[in-house]
Amino acid sequence: MVKNRVRVYFCRNAAREADLLVTMPDELVEHVLLEAVPCSGRIDPRYIMKAFESGAPAVCVLTCPRGECKSLEGNLRATRRVLLAAQLLEEAGLDTNAAQIFVPDKAGEDLLPALVEPSSDLPIRHRIR
Repeated sequence: MVKNRVRVYFCRNAAREADLLVTMPDELVEHVLLEAVPCSGRIDPRYIMKAFESGAPAVCVLTCPRGECKSLEGNLRATRRVLLAAQLLEEAGLDTNAAQIFVPDKAGEDLLPALVEPSSDLPIRHRIR
């Protein structure tokens, strides 16, 4: 078991943990810690920073697809909050790309394979549009 794993917070309305694990490449399972949240918009920048304090090399927030948030604007709030966490990282002199968000283009999109960037040092790719 890898001690410092990438933390992925995901909206329960966007995906189920079992579905994410099934689509995750086997070599990444031990490097990623999945944590469901009621709504990605409820992620507080302090949670993201706490994950870094706990040793996570990167944090990603996975939201509902655009226009499909059951909380109407949860994915928009999550985007602002991840950007705020990135600003806090920058102020601390740390890599701002370590705090990332993924907003799927449509429901049913393969979520974790879309996040994985095999050639990157961090197994997460930043996608904000």
